[in-house]
Amino acid sequence: MESVENVEVISARAIVIRSRVHPPTPKRVALTCAAMIALALVILLPLASRQFVFDEGIYVEGSRSILAHTGIHNPEHPPLGKLLFSAGMALAGDNPTGWRIAGIACGAVTVGLVFLWTYLLLADYGLAIVTGLLTLFNNFLYVMSRTIMLDVPMFMFAAAALVGFTAALKCNVSLGTRRAFLAGSGVMLGLAGASKWTALDIAAALCAVTLILMCWGRSASSRVDSEFHSEAAHLWDIGLPTVLVALTVIPALTYALTFIPVLHFMHLPFSFARVAGLQVEMWRLSKGVAGNRYLYAPWYSWPLKLSPMRGLSYLLGNPVVMWCGLAAVVACLRQLIRRISVPELLVVLLYFGSLLQWAATPRAVTFYYYYYPAAMFLSVAITVALKRLGRTHVLGVSVSLALCLAAAVVFLYCYPRMTHLESPWDCMFGCWV
Repeated sequence: MESVENVEVISARAIVIRSRVHPPTPKRVALTCAAMIALALVILLPLASRQFVFDEGIYVEGSRSILAHTGIHNPEHPPLGKLLFSAGMALAGDNPTGWRIAGIACGAVTVGLVFLWTYLLLADYGLAIVTGLLTLFNNFLYVMSRTIMLDVPMFMFAAAALVGFTAALKCNVSLGTRRAFLAGSGVMLGLAGASKWTALDIAAALCAVTLILMCWGRSASSRVDSEFHSEAAHLWDIGLPTVLVALTVIPALTYALTFIPVLHFMHLPFSFARVAGLQVEMWRLSKGVAGNRYLYAPWYSWPLKLSPMRGLSYLLGNPVVMWCGLAAVVACLRQLIRRISVPELLVVLLYFGSLLQWAATPRAVTFYYYYYPAAMFLSVAITVALKRLGRTHVLGVSVSLALCLAAAVVFLYCYPRMTHLESPWDCMFGCWV
């Protein structure tokens, strides 16, 4: 009789606990996403450097040529990123704020999108917030967003594509909404590629995940995660023709349409043949870009880099995120070998795809800042690994909180140099040499 009463008490307590723990409402998630973006804007907006940083002069001249309707002076890249930079100059003027406002906005939105993507991927509100904060405190995001770099709008659109793709797999919505999510992901992939061609590896990773899901999702293998079958079923519900159109035709069409303004500036009518001809010319020009050989850094040196890139606002990834992220990627890879699941599969393919593409890309010179997309995936890798680990505290200390505080402290230490504060403020926390 006593044991029955104990069971009843335990059951009652379990019910109370479950009643207190509710998943956040969509409104709360949206408000948190907006708050993340607002916080990022507050941190990113203060500007100190009134001179061109690194290659900014090239893109500013390109934006000026767009605003003057005289064409694009640096045609070796797709046009969308440069169109966004020129829009920022049109809104805020031809000044340091106008040059960088578009990149800052893209960086801030990236923080919100990474939070949202992680929430969809893990269904864990707390870990999604941790991911957003680790992304925000990653020096890579801070420096790149405050410098005119095509990688920043490219990754923003890629993050939006990941949100749409993951929502199509995970969300309990109608078939029409699921198809709309996947089609929207295709549009975002096209916009990412129209900012910089390096988005191709992210598109390839999504195609690889789709192929694995549709091939193995119906198998009875014990090596797949429990959610793997339902995610594969969602793709089969969408239908193979729709999936193919969403991940190939829609991105290609979106990409091509972004060249309409370029052809307009060149006083040429739009046609897909002309767009194809521009791609050949862009490929030829991009292979001929020499770059500064004194700043050369081979791709295999980026993950373990210890010295900052002084010519680019002392760029060095936050060591807390970089080193813990590398350990997390290894943990995800190890988990993936044991059992296949979508979060680990995405993290591993996206990270290694973004890094290893530079082993095959025919560029005479590579730079450390090319590591930006791969570095952005490290914060997600950390929380995916923490989710699988299942341990939220070590010696009574929250692991997530400790990581965020450590990343914030390192970010604050690097802040004066990255912001180009003048003496003596550039060494307020000690000189970084």
